[in-house]
Amino acid sequence: MKAGLSYCTHLIYGYAAIDDDDYHIEPVDKKLDLDKGKSQYRAVAELKRSFPGLSVILSVGGYEDKEDEEKYFEVLEKPERRTKFINSVSTYLKLHGFDGIDLAWQFPPQHEKYETTSLSSIWHKIKKTFGSGVDSKAAEHRDQFVALVREIKAVLRADGKLLSIAVLPHVNSSVYMDIRQLMPYVDMVNLWTADYRTPERSPQKADFATPLYYEYPRLEFQNTEYTVNYWLQHGAEGQKINLGIPTWGRSWKLTTDSGLSGVPPLVADGPGPAGPHTKTEGLLAYYETCVKLVSPTNPKAPAGMIRRIADPSKRQGTYAFRLPDTKAGESEGLWVSFVEPETAGYAAAYAKMKGLGGVALLDLGLDDSRGICDGSKFPITRAAKLNL
Repeated sequence: MKAGLSYCTHLIYGYAAIDDDDYHIEPVDKKLDLDKGKSQYRAVAELKRSFPGLSVILSVGGYEDKEDEEKYFEVLEKPERRTKFINSVSTYLKLHGFDGIDLAWQFPPQHEKYETTSLSSIWHKIKKTFGSGVDSKAAEHRDQFVALVREIKAVLRADGKLLSIAVLPHVNSSVYMDIRQLMPYVDMVNLWTADYRTPERSPQKADFATPLYYEYPRLEFQNTEYTVNYWLQHGAEGQKINLGIPTWGRSWKLTTDSGLSGVPPLVADGPGPAGPHTKTEGLLAYYETCVKLVSPTNPKAPAGMIRRIADPSKRQGTYAFRLPDTKAGESEGLWVSFVEPETAGYAAAYAKMKGLGGVALLDLGLDDSRGICDGSKFPITRAAKLNL
């Protein structure tokens, strides 16, 4: 971890949760974070001794806080609940030595509905995930989030603490983010420009997970360019925006119906097998992907290996795949869309070209910390830093 931090100005540690009944901030895992357990909060805060210029920020929300997700709306809807939450944050940051708070607020992600037509068009619908139907109070929740940010900034400013917000994947900024009103109160906005397509959301269609630019026939807003432009065009200050660069890949299982080319989008059969370390179907850390890549000089991919296909256009990203070997009795292949040092460099160069404040590595722990891939530690983080 320390080798990776040498490239960083801020470390955001996640996630903290919100208490279901009292609306105060609390750990997701007390045995991991608190001093009565493994003291992870203390260990993270003490990294500043080794890196004096590093700011360590605690993130609340994300997708780890799974208990009664409605509470993220409940906190917003009552001023007294916002005050209770804000006061607990102020106390919590001082108690554990954090330099600020990151609001990775759990707004409902957009859901997709695909309709196959002769033009391969895709129709998109917004649904509320906390139950059924659409969020009928979306406009109110947007304004209430501005109020929360304004109120928490007033307290943190007096404490000399930082405030950032994280825009989680698939949260519709046009619905929940009043960008022009938010910007005066935040020090940073971390755009999670990742997971535009995942096997959970689109199990039967393997495609680029983190494209930099739009390419037909995909949804026009499922790419980094659209996300960044939307924020800039609606009042965001470029220097406060950090472009998210994931250190993981998304994988799908291929079948005999997937075709022979491997060129996406292509027919798939759900998420690929879980990696040995991440243990999550459809997700592979970079170091779990790189060890599967066959040598470019090998004309045939050995069993279990996948062949890398580069992205000379610098627009969509790198992928690798293996078709089912029917002669060997194999019924499933594998297709992976992943970020590697080369594509991370493209993304960082894009952030620099757009005048953004920097990049946010998502997440540092899934980069190659041991140099398994090419002998260098944290190669994705390093490539991003060198291209800023």
